[in-house]
Amino acid sequence: FHGRSLIFNRATPWHTDKRDKKFAWTPVLTTGHYTAGTFRFLNYDIEYLPGTLILLRGAVFPHEVSYSGGPRVCIAHFTHEYVVNRTTVR
Repeated sequence: FHGRSLIFNRATPWHTDKRDKKFAWTPVLTTGHYTAGTFRFLNYDIEYLPGTLILLRGAVFPHEVSYSGGPRVCIAHFTHEYVVNRTTVR
């Protein structure tokens, strides 16, 4: 993975990860002491509580996260397409 994003106490609005490789998987882990969380994509609402790990193709599927009830930390590992294109890794 090329990068890591640490998101502290912030909901993530509806978006796609435009710079990510379209067919790369992005692992996203959430932790903290919050009491309610929702991961939304493909018209699904998935319970997203501390300790949940999701693998997604963020460049392909729009998604968002909401939470409440305490501190939250989200850790996402990603690979931007330009990094892959500049290497021999395919």
